[in-house]
Amino acid sequence: MSASQNELVYNPYAFALHDDPYATYQRLRDEAPAYWNPDLEFWVLSRFDDVLQAFRDFETFSSAGGVALENRRPIGQVSPENQQMIELDPPDHTHFRKLVSRVFTGRRVAEMEDDIRSIVDRYIDNVIEVGTADLVTDITGPFPMDVISALLGVPAEDRDALRYEADRLLVREDGSMDLPAEAIEGFFGLLNYFIADLKTRTPGDGRGLISDLLALEVDGRALSEPELLGFCTLFVIAGHETTTKMVANTIELLSRHPDQRSQVVADPTVAPAVIEEVLRFHNSTQYMHRTLTRDIEMHGQQMHEGDSVVLLIGAANHDPDEFGATAGVFDIGRRPERHLGFGYGAHFCLGAALARMEGRIAIEQIHRRLGDYQVDHDAKVRFHSGNVTGWESLPITFTPGQKLSDTTNQRGSTPS
Repeated sequence: MSASQNELVYNPYAFALHDDPYATYQRLRDEAPAYWNPDLEFWVLSRFDDVLQAFRDFETFSSAGGVALENRRPIGQVSPENQQMIELDPPDHTHFRKLVSRVFTGRRVAEMEDDIRSIVDRYIDNVIEVGTADLVTDITGPFPMDVISALLGVPAEDRDALRYEADRLLVREDGSMDLPAEAIEGFFGLLNYFIADLKTRTPGDGRGLISDLLALEVDGRALSEPELLGFCTLFVIAGHETTTKMVANTIELLSRHPDQRSQVVADPTVAPAVIEEVLRFHNSTQYMHRTLTRDIEMHGQQMHEGDSVVLLIGAANHDPDEFGATAGVFDIGRRPERHLGFGYGAHFCLGAALARMEGRIAIEQIHRRLGDYQVDHDAKVRFHSGNVTGWESLPITFTPGQKLSDTTNQRGSTPS
């Protein structure tokens, strides 16, 4: 049945919504702050305060029923071979996160800065002499997987295959919540890679986070193999896809706001503020799914134990009650005190510091080295998924420049 023109319908799998969901988000906040989709059977919370409180109240809004609609299941029904931290509630989540945090530390992330900059510059070097590139295919797509792989200890020769499987995993069909065969194959491709990889590892052999986690025990508890596999697959999916989409979203947005882009070209050190505004204004993760553990009433609607609830981050981050009358305006000078781009509370994104660093470095280097880029908006191709938004292709042109290796060689040959 087709919806009438004025009927409020929110289906995150409808491709027509993805180009500009924010008018629908406004209607959800204004007209149906506790919205029910009868066809796909889920509730939507769209106001900032409601989403924030739901993130805080993990006892009522449980992650243990899956964090994406297409993966929802009864609470307590877990995969025997792939247990992801993001799909646990405290105290199990707390123990798991405590273990991972022992090796995935802020210091370890900070020490990656020079390596990340070198990785980004290498991909820019591959295109800078040409004057044209597909930003996603040539730069923002490959570099996050290199960073994640370096942290995990994945060999360079395996990274293209992992990127391929991670990309397939998020493929969706227009209007459908069902997982297509390609997405299922992508998930098992990742899982089977790490099942084989674990067999080659020796605990503490210096081959990255995976080997470190194999050697780790805290309070008499170590990670089980399903937990290790869950960590590896989640780290690849979340670390690769969301950063890839975040950086490309940033360039596409700045290309449509030339005055603000000029500020970044003039002073690339404003990149952290740019990333925060992109995380607020058009975050690559648009929602998270929760399952109710008890009956509650919100905005006059009776919601029942076992119901699915979508915490609509994209709508909450445009709520004028939190961000003022200009909430729907992209403004890199905004400096929001808080946003929900990385979630909130117990499940605040463990990789937030790494994602921010990757985004900052990529934006700095792109604007230092390809600063006069022009996006071909007629040729760009949107990436379609359920809760991840971004670009599959973003063609750009720019004035050709020199590879960093060439400029280094010239400096080295100049007499002092």
